[in-house]
Amino acid sequence: MKKINKIFIYANNVTNQLKVATSKYRNFSIIHRDYSKNFSNSFVEFINFAKKNKIPFFTNYKKNILKYKFDGFYIPSFERKFIYTNKPRIGSAHNFREIYQKINQKCKIIFISPIFETSKNKKPLGIIKFNLLIMNFNAHFFALGGINSVTIKKIFLTKSQGIGGIRIINNLNLFYKVSQIKLSNKFDNGAL
Repeated sequence: MKKINKIFIYANNVTNQLKVATSKYRNFSIIHRDYSKNFSNSFVEFINFAKKNKIPFFTNYKKNILKYKFDGFYIPSFERKFIYTNKPRIGSAHNFREIYQKINQKCKIIFISPIFETSKNKKPLGIIKFNLLIMNFNAHFFALGGINSVTIKKIFLTKSQGIGGIRIINNLNLFYKVSQIKLSNKFDNGAL
């Protein structure tokens, strides 16, 4: 198993920004998250891109799960079924119930969102609620949502062991800053 990075990029297609970021930086992993009807097309393109560039790659693509070689499986917050796979699992959650669910689904990393305000969510958790939410669980928790050039500094006030971003790849200056930060040493950056 490859080493898993502390920065995850959520994406549903291979964009020019992702290609540029990949050519400059390698210390991130990709979560391919696509809910469209053309999922299989974007999945094949993504898996080829990740293999070629040696980037750890996770997907929520359940069809033909054994056919393709990817590094792990991503389980979105709304997925309640147990996913039968020998691949490492990561997931996302917004509250206690969903955290329990992801732990029961054997997720090693759980993204908690939104930590900061986003265009879709004007009621973020914030630093205190984020820390309280993850306090009594034994898992690796990563912050997701609203991370930008202003809020990135606030991540150090959390118990987050890594971060995830959706739009972070659109700002390569911010992406560079994020790729240079050192987050909690509790996550040993080892294999899942």
